[in-house]
Amino acid sequence: MLLAARQIRKSFPGVVALDEVGLELNAGEILAVVGENGAGKSTLMKILAGVQRPDGGEILLDGKPVQLPSPREAGNCGIALIHQELNLCDNLDVGANIMLGREPSRFGFLSRTSTGRVAALLHRVGLDVSPRTVVSRLAIGRQQLVEIAKALSIDARVLIMDEPTSSLTGAETDKLFRIIRELRNRGTGIIYISHRLSEVEAIADRVLVLRDGRNAGELPRERIQHEEI
Repeated sequence: MLLAARQIRKSFPGVVALDEVGLELNAGEILAVVGENGAGKSTLMKILAGVQRPDGGEILLDGKPVQLPSPREAGNCGIALIHQELNLCDNLDVGANIMLGREPSRFGFLSRTSTGRVAALLHRVGLDVSPRTVVSRLAIGRQQLVEIAKALSIDARVLIMDEPTSSLTGAETDKLFRIIRELRNRGTGIIYISHRLSEVEAIADRVLVLRDGRNAGELPRERIQHEEI
């Protein structure tokens, strides 16, 4: 088991967002997490990514309990979250966004070594742009690939994707799915959140259903159908 969440609880004033929710993710697996708005999906993902802290429960990585008090600590553990609203700096170039906060630079420019690493990451996600390209010049689908490259730059073992196709065209979605499958085949554990059940049927190895902040059930690959979900 790569990642596990046990009996996670989280409340906000007047609302119980998560009521002893559990989740398990294997290396080399695409786990789709589905549920209506308010089911607790995003809250659970933010807890796994260190954005929010749970009120109770535990998170295990490789079977060992871990504390994730911040996104930086989650990143150090190899957990990366790609938000539905992309978290990129439009005024910076692609390379600076990918290495942001982790690369000492001189006068705002990456070192030659880091530029080479960024180029390799861009090649890995199938994005044929220069690391010096300003992000604002890229279409949304290509910005999504920059986010994935950014996650890979921290050697992410767990990649959480929250509604990643909400702004993508059909062709961009197909390309994203190819990359997700390639990452899965290389051993990355992927948590995929979507309201689009046709996408879940196409991409998921397993489905976890949340409802009203609780676990409602799971489906293995052979039972992933719209009616079953």
